[in-house]
Amino acid sequence: MVNLFIENFVIIFVAIDPIGLLPIFANFTQGLSKRDILKLTLRSSITAFIVLLLFWVLGSAILDFMGIHIHSLRIIGGLFLLIIAYQMVFEQRQEKRQDTVEKAMSDEALTSLATFPLAIPFIAGPGAITIVMLLSEKGSSSLQEQVIGFSPVAVVIALTALSLWLSSKLVNLLPLSAIGILQRTFGLLLGALSVEFVIQGIRQAFSI
Repeated sequence: MVNLFIENFVIIFVAIDPIGLLPIFANFTQGLSKRDILKLTLRSSITAFIVLLLFWVLGSAILDFMGIHIHSLRIIGGLFLLIIAYQMVFEQRQEKRQDTVEKAMSDEALTSLATFPLAIPFIAGPGAITIVMLLSEKGSSSLQEQVIGFSPVAVVIALTALSLWLSSKLVNLLPLSAIGILQRTFGLLLGALSVEFVIQGIRQAFSI
């Protein structure tokens, strides 16, 4: 059970990448009061938690309804995550996030930012949703193992909420170069995990 928690925690942490989100969060919180920052933190983290929980619980039903086998999801999900890993290693993901920030800040009111783009797609993005669905299928059907398997998601979201709340202070403690190094490291880890998903999907699909 401990191994399951640690493994899922590492995978979810790499996918959401709360450290890499620090500079982005700092842009949102700059000039805001503590009350506004608290509102953004609570709304975005709760929204992201609900979204990921729904995909964890209903992921199998969605796949069955659409006639998609889990092996196919592992293959395409692994390839999709591999693209995200590539963007992390070469710092393209950060640029896309910054573009999303600029569009959101100019087009949306502050109260809606908690949902878009903070909760979706920054926290509960396509990568995190894909991994949540894969991990929910990978785990046992027992309630205890499902709870333990999903608990790292709650922990990572809590850490992400903390990084949003303290982003203006933390971003000064961690230089951009250090954040870049961590992002590249997470990108390599996510790339390796992506390849594993693809290999597992191919093996199970073709009974290799």
